[in-house]
Amino acid sequence: MANRFGIPEDVEKRIRERDLNCVYCHKSMISPYEPSNHNDSATIEHFREEGPFYWKDGLKEDDLAICCGNCNSKRSRLTLKEWFKTDYCIKNNINENTVAEPVKEFISRNNLSS
Repeated sequence: MANRFGIPEDVEKRIRERDLNCVYCHKSMISPYEPSNHNDSATIEHFREEGPFYWKDGLKEDDLAICCGNCNSKRSRLTLKEWFKTDYCIKNNINENTVAEPVKEFISRNNLSS
């Protein structure tokens, strides 16, 4: 059964197995998601800030990763470039050089390097 974004189970399983730590801050995460501990829970991250956000609309596996609820909330709908300039990212040393490989690959594929 697909999740609320329509992401097929096999795709979600692959990204969850790949991204055991937050792709941004690298901390270990709680899985499955615990609403009482949102900041430390593993959440699905959509790299594209303007979508598509649903599988049926063209969301692709390469547009997804798993990050902690704290990073996901802090990023919100900012572009990666915008987000990397925020106090949160600067304080936590989150930038295009320190993020996990799936983020680096998305940045490279979409010519988003600084």
